[in-house]
Amino acid sequence: MPKSGFFSQQLVSASVARDRDVLLLNLCAGRRVLHVGCADSPLTAEKLANGSILHAKLLREASHVHGVDVDHAGIERLRERLPGEYSVADVADPNDRSGLVKFRPEVVLAGDVIEHVRDAASFLRGLAALMREAGDGVELILSTPNGLAAKNMINTLAGLEVIHPDHVYVFTPASLARLVSDCGLRPNRWFFYHVDSGKGARARLYDGISRAAANVRSAFAEGQVLVCQSGT
Repeated sequence: MPKSGFFSQQLVSASVARDRDVLLLNLCAGRRVLHVGCADSPLTAEKLANGSILHAKLLREASHVHGVDVDHAGIERLRERLPGEYSVADVADPNDRSGLVKFRPEVVLAGDVIEHVRDAASFLRGLAALMREAGDGVELILSTPNGLAAKNMINTLAGLEVIHPDHVYVFTPASLARLVSDCGLRPNRWFFYHVDSGKGARARLYDGISRAAANVRSAFAEGQVLVCQSGT
């Protein structure tokens, strides 16, 4: 089979991180970050309680953080528990976006958001416009589950599809790159990451198979991160 062509693309090869949050925090450390989807709804309260919410970690690592989400209740929960700047806004709406531009981010972070958004193209076009309006050099960091993950194949063999009930998209690296390019963004750097399945013996075996596959092809990892720049 040819490595590239009308129906085939060369697989992305990149480093594989053991933990998504550590990877994202390293990319954002010491920078001004606009955190899109910061409330992590509908799990805001649960993650605040157990200390796993990404926004709390980001507040410790980035130089300045502004959190934005369409979920008003989620933003209110964050305001009650975590200090900082917050907006209830839709980045696809030019009226909402104008206030966010004033923050002048160096990085726009959308961690595991795009797969929940019903109109992903409008979402990405809004982010691209925000980046252009905020100034030169702004990066967009997207993370999302990987449609090529080895775990998906294992689950298929078991007769299962394991997916968050709110997800409306599953992206492969090629389909994600195509979409961001069509929406005025330029793919720049790729990373992959593992996700732990649990502490039991079966979960450890499951994760071991996944990691072994990713050692052969990094695109077998469960999650992917794409760093983008404005296309203009």
